[in-house]
Amino acid sequence: MALTELEIKNAKPREKQYSLSDGDGLLLLVKESGAKSWVLRYRMDGKEKRAGLGNYPKVGLAKARELKMDFKRELALGGNPQKKKKEERKEAARIEALKAATFAKIANEWYKQQKKAWSNSNCVGVRHMLDTYLLPRIGERPVREITTRELLSLLLDIEKSVLPTAHRVKGVAGQIFQFAVARGEADFNIVLNLRRALKPKRERHRAALTAPKDIADLVRRIEAYHGSVIVRTALCFLLYTFQRPGEVGGAEWEEIDFDAKLWRIPEQRMKNGRPHLVPLSRQVLELLEYLKRFAARTGYSSFIFPAKSSKAASIHETTLCKALRSMGYTKDQMCAHGFRAIASTNLNEQSWNRDVIELALAHVEKNKVRAAYNHAEHLEERRKMMQAWADWLDGLRQKNSGAESI
Repeated sequence: MALTELEIKNAKPREKQYSLSDGDGLLLLVKESGAKSWVLRYRMDGKEKRAGLGNYPKVGLAKARELKMDFKRELALGGNPQKKKKEERKEAARIEALKAATFAKIANEWYKQQKKAWSNSNCVGVRHMLDTYLLPRIGERPVREITTRELLSLLLDIEKSVLPTAHRVKGVAGQIFQFAVARGEADFNIVLNLRRALKPKRERHRAALTAPKDIADLVRRIEAYHGSVIVRTALCFLLYTFQRPGEVGGAEWEEIDFDAKLWRIPEQRMKNGRPHLVPLSRQVLELLEYLKRFAARTGYSSFIFPAKSSKAASIHETTLCKALRSMGYTKDQMCAHGFRAIASTNLNEQSWNRDVIELALAHVEKNKVRAAYNHAEHLEERRKMMQAWADWLDGLRQKNSGAESI
């Protein structure tokens, strides 16, 4: 006998689940909890099977009968309604997963995977490109739905202000889209469509002063700098050690071995991902002792050159560049990275061993033989060179001003 809506509503739970028949194989299953659901009994390949048609009251009596008829019609045509339903659910889940595969989700997973092999400075740079340029514009978009035109519009907006940054952002985006392709979350790396879409990058050498008379003037201007003591000593430190601005800015006290007179930079802070040793000249050790006394008065920080805003952060390269601008240098004359060119040019002119210079600069040689040197090789010769370099700088200054030290 066919069921009525009243019978269905009045069906109460029992100690065990039971069913009420609506006829033609359609059953209302009443569970111990009181929950009710529709089940269809049918035969296929000589065996009795059951198919769920949904829960009551979301699926009412009339809808359950309609679903039963659709199911039986599909069976009569030789189909497999349950298999079809599973495939539809699977496809629906796949589509939902693709919609959930936003650019932000994939970019963050890519970043998390890749950063283990990067230096701290590279991590900071890539994170900045993601958070500043890519995620605000396309972060919430499913990666499959992002078009070439959409990404190009984003890159052209960056190109208007900073061309090199546009190229770097494009490179990061390309790696993320390729990551999505490899995981089956995108069919194609759309960045491949953007070859030559941006203006070509201009080859630009780091601005630096390399003539001895200009270096002497630079030393005088650093000494006369009346801004932050931390900034002034960081510039001196750059000049004496000629390491990368990020490596100097992020230097920590625990990296300094006063007994061995070495600055031990860990691999995670190096651009090339290798640990680096920097022999410390007498002048640099004096600078560090001075900074220790200064920190005792102003408050301790784990960083040798803490930021003005917070001792929990280190000084940034832009701060050093701003100081150089305040000294009268334009960006085409001198930048924080230019201290490396100053040292490289003059040390080579002073006939120091090229391998020793390259090791001191922490350059990774393309030549396999040169690349075989580890970070501790030629250390004694590097000690001599670093001390000679510091003495040469002091000699330039004394010749021009009569003072004793930076």
